Amino acid sequence: MAMYRYRITPRSGFATPLRSDTLYGHLLWAAAMLEGETRVKALIESFADGVPPFVLSSALPAGRLPMPPLPGIKRARFKDQFAGKGNLLEQLQRYKAFRKNGYWPVQLWHSLKGNISQEALFNVWLAGESSRAKPGQKNDPPDEKTMAYQPHASIDRRSGTVLDQGGLFFSKGIWYRPGTDLDLYVQAEDLDVFETLFRHIEAVGYGADRSVGMGQFSFTRDESFDATPFHAEGSHKLTLSVCFSEELAGYEGYWIPMVKHGRAWNGFGERNPFKKPFFAFAEGSLFSGMPDSGYLLRNIHSDPRIVQVGWPLTIPVTLEEYYAD
Repeated sequence: MAMYRYRITPRSGFATPLRSDTLYGHLLWAAAMLEGETRVKALIESFADGVPPFVLSSALPAGRLPMPPLPGIKRARFKDQFAGKGNLLEQLQRYKAFRKNGYWPVQLWHSLKGNISQEALFNVWLAGESSRAKPGQKNDPPDEKTMAYQPHASIDRRSGTVLDQGGLFFSKGIWYRPGTDLDLYVQAEDLDVFETLFRHIEAVGYGADRSVGMGQFSFTRDESFDATPFHAEGSHKLTLSVCFSEELAGYEGYWIPMVKHGRAWNGFGERNPFKKPFFAFAEGSLFSGMPDSGYLLRNIHSDPRIVQVGWPLTIPVTLEEYYAD
């Protein structure tokens, strides 16, 4: 499938993170709303049969990729590689700060031609740190988003109304700084199919609390995007999506585990919003082996029509030095 990149511009806060599995669900509901139940069933069966109509990443900070979970540098090797570049304790403190980074630049992936190691990524990060700030002086860029809690009225699930005795609960929301953009990578056979569904989400909003103005965004296709390097070969696959499947035996590599507690949309009158929790791999997981299919979960909700799509979009990387073993 051809690969594309879209630039998403947030226009409001988001009560639901822009992650791939939730985006899949929104696109399927958009198909149901626009074209009916027959159409959405056909799309679901395409995913089940291993021929997805489109494959999505999560929305990532513009120009960046999720940091792969490579194992740490052994103490003796770290001392050999980095002690000569400054005070060893200070270098270890810098390495600790480096390990907290959730993303790395797409341009770095290009310049390294997908060949990565923990030492290479840390060396590039050290060079950037030395150019941005003097020793002992912190000069970090401002955070691109802010997390805050929002109050909500507690709902009686039997009646669908606010509890008689009242009560509040709080959930996290995300607000992006003005000027912040996100990248969404998409593989699609028929781009018109994807864009028609995605425009519907743009029009009605994404995630929870759309009725009060959350989840608003605009998007454009990045016409300058060159997908050629993304189709190269590598020793591993770096997933840009939330990934899960029926069987876990086929996964090999380094991964970031998570448990998803999904919610179902109530647009068709469904009173029970809760899906069964399931195990998943977060964006940035690094696989040398993955299942060929099975990236669709059924029977995760009391309504058998509701499914969860975890088809991953990956890019190639090759592990160098002792990580290659």
